[in-house]
Amino acid sequence: MGAQSYDSKVILKGNANDAYREAIEEANDYNGHQEGYSGDIQTADGFSMRTDNPRYGTQAFWKWEDKLLNKMDKGDCYCVELTGAVLKRAKGQRWKGKKGVRGFYFFGMGRC
Repeated sequence: MGAQSYDSKVILKGNANDAYREAIEEANDYNGHQEGYSGDIQTADGFSMRTDNPRYGTQAFWKWEDKLLNKMDKGDCYCVELTGAVLKRAKGQRWKGKKGVRGFYFFGMGRC
């Protein structure tokens, strides 16, 4: 059984748990609700929030993420909340001007 990295960005009205469930459902839809090892977020053992990250989307963030991915075990998943201008861009037209909208970025090592 191998491992492969994945990432998923979710924008919604809700919290990180809601976003995690939505990311899993999207992965299940994409992978055909297969039981097994797709290497995507649905193979994770839950998630852990991270707040020690550089600003999402910067070169420092991608280096930070790569460093963590190299240390992660299969089934590990981390979540970073998107804020500020990054969230505003991620919201796009669908969520523009709506209150209570949050963004979350999940990444980890999936089983495959």
